[in-house]
Amino acid sequence: MRFLEHTITAQPGQSPGDNEEASTNKLQMARSEADRLLAAGDDAIQRALSGSDSEAFLRASRQQGGE
Repeated sequence: MRFLEHTITAQPGQSPGDNEEASTNKLQMARSEADRLLAAGDDAIQRALSGSDSEAFLRASRQQGGE
């Protein structure tokens, strides 16, 4: 089995600490964006399922037995 080695190289003019800080900031930004997207998706699902019309539709479209 072959293993690939991942190395982090600092860009010229950057110290290794700068690279770690930039990476941490990118990770935090990605997590914030993911949280925002999850919240927006949850909100859209709640709005789609709320109200009697969608509930009636779900009840009417539910399969019975071997249909």
